[in-house]
Amino acid sequence: MVATIVFPAISTRADEAGREFGPDEELPTAVENVKTNSGALPVLTAVDDVRRLKRGEAEHGYPVKIQGVVTCVVQYQNGFVVQDATRAIYVVNSGKTNGLPQVGNFLEVEGKTDRGSFAPVVRARHFDFLGPGKFPEPIRPAWDQLMNGALDDQWVEIKGVVERTSTHPAGYVNNWSRMMLRTQGGTIWVDVQMTGIKSKDLENYENALVRLRGCLFAVLNASTRQVEPGHVRIYANDIIVDEPAPVDLFLVPKKSAEELMLFDPQASAFQRVKVSGQIIFIHGTNYFLMDGTNGVRFTPKQPQELKVGDMVDVTGFPELSGVAPLLSEAVARVTGYSALPEPKKLSAADLPAGIHDSTLVRIEGLLTSVRQTETNQIFEIQSGSWRFLARLDTKNNFARSLRIGSLLSLDGVYAAQSANRLSGDNVALFDLLLRSPSDIKVLAQPSWWTLQRLLTSMSILACLLIGTMLWITQLHRQVEERTNQLRVQIQERQRAEYQHAMEQERARIAQDLHDELGSSITEIGMLAMRTKSTSTSEENRSRYLEQMDAKACEMVVALDEIVWAMNPTHDSLASLVSYFCLYAERFLGLANIHWHLEDQTGAPELVVNLKNRHQLFLMFKEALNNVVRHSGATEVRLKIQVEREELRFSIFDDGCGLPVSGHNDAMDGLSNMRARVEKLGGHFEITTEAGRGTTLNFFVPAG
Repeated sequence: MVATIVFPAISTRADEAGREFGPDEELPTAVENVKTNSGALPVLTAVDDVRRLKRGEAEHGYPVKIQGVVTCVVQYQNGFVVQDATRAIYVVNSGKTNGLPQVGNFLEVEGKTDRGSFAPVVRARHFDFLGPGKFPEPIRPAWDQLMNGALDDQWVEIKGVVERTSTHPAGYVNNWSRMMLRTQGGTIWVDVQMTGIKSKDLENYENALVRLRGCLFAVLNASTRQVEPGHVRIYANDIIVDEPAPVDLFLVPKKSAEELMLFDPQASAFQRVKVSGQIIFIHGTNYFLMDGTNGVRFTPKQPQELKVGDMVDVTGFPELSGVAPLLSEAVARVTGYSALPEPKKLSAADLPAGIHDSTLVRIEGLLTSVRQTETNQIFEIQSGSWRFLARLDTKNNFARSLRIGSLLSLDGVYAAQSANRLSGDNVALFDLLLRSPSDIKVLAQPSWWTLQRLLTSMSILACLLIGTMLWITQLHRQVEERTNQLRVQIQERQRAEYQHAMEQERARIAQDLHDELGSSITEIGMLAMRTKSTSTSEENRSRYLEQMDAKACEMVVALDEIVWAMNPTHDSLASLVSYFCLYAERFLGLANIHWHLEDQTGAPELVVNLKNRHQLFLMFKEALNNVVRHSGATEVRLKIQVEREELRFSIFDDGCGLPVSGHNDAMDGLSNMRARVEKLGGHFEITTEAGRGTTLNFFVPAG
């Protein structure tokens, strides 16, 4: 059945481009054209030429001369809409002629362009009535044309189901009403003005499939002057009812939740369907319904008293663009009540399948994190390689009793979040909506030795290791500093000891010079005085001169020994051996004692310092003196060796040997030698046998 209602021309409070304003809003002031030399601009004779101008270009005031039919008259703003074979344009009557044309008149309009508040307009100087006009075939706009304002001022026909009607927010001023219209492309709010019809009259069209025919205008944002998507205005001339509202909304084809996704040759955006099932969960305005093993969601048109467990019939418009079916603008009626079915257990491989949407499921997984929001608690669960969120609408502290890493069994409603069946992708992100804390069961507690504790322990050990390394580094630095200090102190002490040793050596040399040479010089002086005396006989004078000569020779030998001991060029072992041999040759040769040096072993370049060299020579001298004075030996053998950083020299004689008891000068010499070798840090050994000679062994540190 088709019903047609025709309305006469209408009037309203709108701006020059046909945009509606509330009763308390200021109308925009028309912009005066700044260019008056219109003769320099081409005359535009088609509406499409005017509509193609940018708003800035239209402000130049192009001359216009167009012919078209009047499709809408806005008496309050002294304007009307003219549509020719190309497009439609809003015309402002700027001439001195009083009155406006009627809808349906065929006119010739002359004027100039202006920018308008949304699209270019024509400011008419005058218009001529050419006779009755013929209305153009209405444009049936696509969804994007309704959204972007491209059909502003056009004569259109919009088809859809009236989902609801209401009073315009601006009230009953100029008879504006509002309806939500479900079209092929989607749902859109339409502000409708009809003479003699109020909002309550539109209630008769709810749930009916209608066609609105009239002049379409875009709705602008008052502050940004941009188009408001999903919202248009129409000066309606006709409302054509294609399908009246059903007497009973539940007398529509029934389908199961599974059949909603199957082929249906009768399916359209305007066809309602009915689904029967049980409500398993309610989340705000979203209701989750199970029909056997499948699920579907629905959003009610009006709030209804429904609860979990109710068996219901639901009728609504199916929307299949998401991951799961949804019935929008739904109406439900309760048919009974039943206990909820047992949840279906899902494995990790089943989790990404969106076919489980709106069904009761049971999932096992590890708890990886917990966080609390103002309205619910959110649990992050790891099941196999998948992670999902479980949500519990409660403000209690239930989550605190769960330990991270626990193995949980969760019963809840599978709520797919995102996927696109049109892309062929059957993978869906989802949330698990929990009904109460009893839906969470702990299957196994986590091991005390968790990854977090392991990381904590490793962090502590790392800190200790770093601290130890820093302490060792600091200690090493302190040891180096102390070592450097000790090195400096040792060097200073060595320098002091060396200085002290040098002073001692100088004192010794001075003592030797005093002891060895001083007395001899004194003696020579006394002999010289006696020689010079007139009372001295020639015989005594000759004897005194011989004694002076002997003393002089002794002084030369003593001085040579002192100079040798002080000369640093004689610090080598080879020089020491050479001087020992020279002394032995001179001293033992005078005593007619044969001597020889046995093979020397060791390093001849070994350094023997001044102090050691002098003491060794005194021990050697004392030993040879004992041999000459007490042993009665005819042969002496010398042997010098260096072994294991120790200098060893031995003196062998074939004399009578040392007496077993008693005291004599030889024993004093041995004591002196023992004292000297111990002073050098060494030791002294004596081997003797009566009638078979004596062996003296000296052991001193090398160097």
